[in-house]
Amino acid sequence: MPLVENRNGELVPFERLNPGPEIYEKEIEQLVWDDLETFTGQSLFRVARQARVVNGGVLDILALNEYGQVVVIEIKRDIDRNQLAQCLEYAGWARLTNLDELANLYNGGSGDHQGVEAFFRDWQNFTDTATPLTINPQPRLLLIARDFQDRMRSAIDFLREYSVPIMVIPVTKYKDEDGREFINIEADNGPDGALVQKSGLSRQVSIMDLLSDDLLKVNETVVYDRPQSGETYKATIAANGAFILPDGTICTSPSDAAKRSAKLVSVNGWEAWKVPRLDGMKLIELREIYLRKLSLTAIET
Repeated sequence: MPLVENRNGELVPFERLNPGPEIYEKEIEQLVWDDLETFTGQSLFRVARQARVVNGGVLDILALNEYGQVVVIEIKRDIDRNQLAQCLEYAGWARLTNLDELANLYNGGSGDHQGVEAFFRDWQNFTDTATPLTINPQPRLLLIARDFQDRMRSAIDFLREYSVPIMVIPVTKYKDEDGREFINIEADNGPDGALVQKSGLSRQVSIMDLLSDDLLKVNETVVYDRPQSGETYKATIAANGAFILPDGTICTSPSDAAKRSAKLVSVNGWEAWKVPRLDGMKLIELREIYLRKLSLTAIET
């Protein structure tokens, strides 16, 4: 389906951009790395970009979720059978890795190793634990591409039937007649580790969901306290679900807003931000309330 804008009753089409594989992969990888949550719907701890692992492969993005599952993110303009096989090899590596190996890969996206000590410190900050959370041997594989051939979709559906945790995220670039570029992200409701484990639902939850359910209010102030540094950060929830920082910076996800506020490598924004109006309730608690309501609705229907 074409992407169009309703401009005063007139449908104005967007131009679909068709960059070469190298340009597409480089640009989208940078965007994904800068704000993992917007693309994946999950709060993720950033381990490394272009991580070279023991079998000689190079992973586009390597991350961890809040449950200690390794998340391998591969970005290709088009997915073919060879690339799918390569991605499955990476998932096999992720199933057997450990914290020490990840610590030696940790580069924070800078290209330079940040150090084992920095990895464990940042990982404990992300999970808010006194001791490092160990690796869960059930990795997750996220494939981001402009196009997925029908044969590849069939193969991915087959793998899912046998509980292989693969999520497909088509991402397309568009340009309007004024030269502005837009990114269309079409997450496919595949397995979402954070929410499936908590609720049994294959359902991502956004800030817009909480706004539409009146769990959050437009122009609501949320706060992020960091007792270890003695600092408190604030943000305002916009009508489109974005976070507006005091300096006017607009962030599209809770994690991006918390990361930018505290100038940290990775922050679980759903755990970090609290709502003063609700006696300091965390966004993750509001998310669980929303999911429970969805579960009850599903049972009733």
